[in-house]
Amino acid sequence: MFLILTLAAPVFGSMFYIGALHSALPPRRWALLGCLFGPAVLPLFMAKRRWSLLRARGLDYSLLRA
Repeated sequence: MFLILTLAAPVFGSMFYIGALHSALPPRRWALLGCLFGPAVLPLFMAKRRWSLLRARGLDYSLLRA
């Protein structure tokens, strides 16, 4: 079990690092969180990414236009 967690930590860290680079979030912080907590950080990452997008575009901007 420990071996699986040890091998999976860099995978999750690199996934969060690349995702943070694409979302203009601090990549080292998210890579470290991905290495430590794995996929449990995904809801926090998605919420932070959404909040960053809303702050950049403003609250009056609609993401879903009809």
